[in-house]
Amino acid sequence: MVDRKEKIQKFVTWCTNHISGDEKGEAQIFLDHLFIAFGHEGLKEAGATCEVRVKKENKGTSFADLVWKPKILIEMKKRGEDLSKHYRQAFYYWTRLVPDRPNWVILCNFDEFWIYDFNTQMDTPVDKVTLQQLPDRYGPLAFLFAIDELPVFGNHQEKVTREAADKLVDIFCSLTERGIDRELAQRFSLQALVALFSEDIGLLEKYFFARLLEDCTSPVASYDLIGQLFSEMDTPGTTPGGRFKGVPYFNGGLFSKPARIELESHEIELLKEAAKFDWSKVRPEIFGSIFEHSMNNSERRASGSHYTTPVDIIKVVYPTIVEPWQERIESARTLHSLEKLLMEIEGFRVLDPACGSGNFLYIAYRETKRLEARIYERMAEYKSIDPSQRPMGFVSTSNFLGMDRNEFAIELAKVTMMLAHKLAIDELHINEQALPLDNLNKNFTVCDALITKDGGKTNWPETNVIIGNPPFIGAKRIKPEYGEAYTKRLRSAYPEIPGMADYCVYWFKRTNDFLQECTPENWMSGRAGLVGTQNIRSNASRKGGLNAICHTGTIVDAVENQPWSGEANVNVSIVNWVKSHDSALTKKKKKLWSIINQT
Repeated sequence: MVDRKEKIQKFVTWCTNHISGDEKGEAQIFLDHLFIAFGHEGLKEAGATCEVRVKKENKGTSFADLVWKPKILIEMKKRGEDLSKHYRQAFYYWTRLVPDRPNWVILCNFDEFWIYDFNTQMDTPVDKVTLQQLPDRYGPLAFLFAIDELPVFGNHQEKVTREAADKLVDIFCSLTERGIDRELAQRFSLQALVALFSEDIGLLEKYFFARLLEDCTSPVASYDLIGQLFSEMDTPGTTPGGRFKGVPYFNGGLFSKPARIELESHEIELLKEAAKFDWSKVRPEIFGSIFEHSMNNSERRASGSHYTTPVDIIKVVYPTIVEPWQERIESARTLHSLEKLLMEIEGFRVLDPACGSGNFLYIAYRETKRLEARIYERMAEYKSIDPSQRPMGFVSTSNFLGMDRNEFAIELAKVTMMLAHKLAIDELHINEQALPLDNLNKNFTVCDALITKDGGKTNWPETNVIIGNPPFIGAKRIKPEYGEAYTKRLRSAYPEIPGMADYCVYWFKRTNDFLQECTPENWMSGRAGLVGTQNIRSNASRKGGLNAICHTGTIVDAVENQPWSGEANVNVSIVNWVKSHDSALTKKKKKLWSIINQT
């Protein structure tokens, strides 16, 4: 492999001597030499194309710097440019490069290569390599070689997430298999999860929990030490001295009942192995993974619960939340209008009535915080303001609400959102206090979101938009899964829905009925995005759901048919709509994706 290193070093030297970092004037020659360094005759000879047309949202055209399907999309920026500011542009291009969407995306400013794998990890690069490092660290760009080769990434968080999740699932299963009460085992797993995260994201002293585990030399010691840590995390103030000196108050409701268990030696070892992971690289989807793996197959089938990847969640969150806000923020022309938007976004509320472990709400929160940060950036154009400084009254996790039948899923959702605040602070470098954690007990409700036990429709909390992924249960499976009595109550509460409609249709109809109307004065409300079975497009399911939606509103973005992520072996449809026929409030150009392949 010496030849590889020499070729790449030659490219680096050439760049140092001849490239000044001008995006417009030098991008193509830089990329051509990059391809030559990786064994091609040139980028065109390899089959790559520069300046590929990408249609903009409403009208006009953008140009992706380089596309080589199905391998890579490369977007170039001038030397010294902060690449983190261009993540969304790259993601936007990537979503539209179908069919044969590239597997990897590179953001480059001539000195740095940020490599993304949007199929598995949306928020952060799977690796970063500087130009000077490239001769010795070409592994993350190995997919560029003329001979097909898999890349080696140093920050592929999905792999870390799944391995870390498996350790906690093993602990949970061990506890329940030896007779520990399931609720206690769940509570212990979640409290341990927060402790593991906390020592790697700065809420606890680094290695605090790991060192504590080293002192758990017996079941009695583990009961006393771990249980006392959880107690201190629920004690107001900061522990002033002793073994737990410096442990802050976490609150959040999670530690109100500290979980004390005498762990067996192999369970302590599992926790020690879990503590070796860098939990700052563990993605929030770990919660969904724990939830899914801790349920047995019959429970998962009955509830219709399946893990959903971020790239699928964004197909709901982006058109329903991000795009409407983004349009208002970018079109604002006065400081007053931006200040008004800031006040509105701080009261913006999102509901997921089938929230599971909270992944839809987590991404909705993260994107809303990014929108809030963008408002501050725009305000800085009109007056001297530090975008990192927040006055009182900012977007809070308490603006996000969830409902689900599964109690453990609700507890997972609360933990997901509690930690989301700290992760947003770190990402956006904002001046907010991470502790104590928000107490979200009032935000998340264990219930059937469709009907009450006495047959009435469940009350939903006041909200602006509704998102989610209702259970994938066909019409013929409702009675076998939930029983005859439940099915009768359901159909009695929703007589307007045909009996042969899929279960998710009830969620579409209830969502549409509950939504406020979207008006010029209330433009941010009356929007929804839901995932459903592909049957919602036809026959009885269409009559019960989409027909009612179209009668009162406008579908603005939809996926007709696509394979769903995770273990759910189904094809789905995605519908995003606005409860209004006012063209000023809906997109000028609607999007209907006929078929989207995951690859």
